[in-house]
Amino acid sequence: MLSKHYRIFLFLLVWFTRGEVNALARSKSIMQIGIDEKDLSNLKNNLDQEVAYNELQVKKAEDLLSQLPESIDKIKVLLKVSDWYEASYNNPKTLLKAFQYGEEALRISQNLHSNIYIGKCYLQLSMVQELRNNNAMIEVNARKAIEALTKTNQTDDLGEAWVMVWSAKMRTNAPIKDRLDPIFKAASLFEKSGNNKRSGDCYREISELYFSISDFHNALNWLKKAIFFYKAANLKESDIYPITSRLNIIYETEKKSMDIIKLKNKTLLQQSKLKNEVFLRNSMVIFVLLLLIILALLYKSFMFKKKTNKVLETQQNEINKKNNTLEKLVVEKEWLLREIHHRVKNNLHMVAGLLASQAEFLKNEEALQAINSSQNRIHTMALIHQKLYQSESLSIIDMPSYIFELTEYLKDSFEIKKSIRFVLDVDSFNLPLSHSIPIGLIFNEAVTNAIEYAFPDHNNAIIRISLKTEDNKNYILIIEDNGIGLPSNIDPYDSPSLGIKLMRGLSEDIRGKFQITSENGTKITLEFSTVDSNLY
Repeated sequence: MLSKHYRIFLFLLVWFTRGEVNALARSKSIMQIGIDEKDLSNLKNNLDQEVAYNELQVKKAEDLLSQLPESIDKIKVLLKVSDWYEASYNNPKTLLKAFQYGEEALRISQNLHSNIYIGKCYLQLSMVQELRNNNAMIEVNARKAIEALTKTNQTDDLGEAWVMVWSAKMRTNAPIKDRLDPIFKAASLFEKSGNNKRSGDCYREISELYFSISDFHNALNWLKKAIFFYKAANLKESDIYPITSRLNIIYETEKKSMDIIKLKNKTLLQQSKLKNEVFLRNSMVIFVLLLLIILALLYKSFMFKKKTNKVLETQQNEINKKNNTLEKLVVEKEWLLREIHHRVKNNLHMVAGLLASQAEFLKNEEALQAINSSQNRIHTMALIHQKLYQSESLSIIDMPSYIFELTEYLKDSFEIKKSIRFVLDVDSFNLPLSHSIPIGLIFNEAVTNAIEYAFPDHNNAIIRISLKTEDNKNYILIIEDNGIGLPSNIDPYDSPSLGIKLMRGLSEDIRGKFQITSENGTKITLEFSTVDSNLY
């Protein structure tokens, strides 16, 4: 019942918001409050009853839900309303309402930390998802219900949750073992709670599962147990009769199956005896023939081997000569490649030096920034070629060393010293040249943007760099900062920024998945693979 103070508050609220309304309107408002109080009282009195709401009660409950505080009573009302919409589903809209009321009940249950009602809400959501044919979420919600109800004494609800797990396994055609495990657990819980009807239901389903794999013995035993529990639940004989008929069918099927197996075994035994006799007779003939063939083949093989050895010796001498020539060519090629990488590196450094010289004559800040960005990009590529001619392999780059040196270069280039802390987490692996240059340029653009724009006050500035792989085929590069993030007027997926366009273009070149998010800073993610990549 609403308190006296609450009625006065409502009366004053009506008075000040409506102004000079007539006394008849105020009287009607107070009468309506009294009606709401009565409905609210009736609603609460029916909460602990097992009887479901009818349509009129549901409509009243929906009107009065906003007046109920967040409590166990409100959860019970929400669950009953959700159950009514679930039971009367005629279209997806009613199931959606059942789902929404169930989610609202779950939210309140979690706020109240009630394991009992958290479990009941998840169980209700699982049942709704079953009607919505959302097979994946049936088991997810049922498992969450089990997790919560295990901490309570709600044995029946816990058993129903395991039934929903079984239902999900059945709908997805899971292996028989995965279907049997949850329904056995449900049956055990119903036995513990004394729910004979539901125990019988579970054992009947177990019998059907065994029947489906032609295990008639177990099917017969579990169906007998189901009938035992149905009788203990005082079911009518007319209800038990179809199950008893099914028992006779399984019994006759098992009997016929056993007779067929006996006949098959007898036939197989006779066939086996006949085969053994024929085998012994034919084996002697075959053995003699094989012995003669083997002797002939051995002689022919000996003569052939003698001739081919002479041919192989001549071919081997020619191959050795060609190998010596190829080794010399490989050494020369490697030397030339190293010289090429060295010269490319020197030329790139020369270009960077020319840009630095040009920068001394520029006063425009945007032009200077463009020159500096270009120098960093050139150094990124030059470092690749330097790594190549200094390493034993001329086509792959050691990524941890490359990322570390590139980071140190950018720190020195921007003279940030210790004002920005870098956290590196890079797995040890190598990348081909086709991926190293795009990754290096993307890395340069992302870190440069973070240094220039993310930390206007350099307070507790951190840039995290991660380059990980699990199978040396698929990789993920993450560069994130705890700065101010992207401006609100910039769309990362349609930005005029050259840096973002460059990173997107390079990601497409290596067929990578590029993503920018701005939440508590800026985060750049690039997922790429080196499998079947023939980029250059």
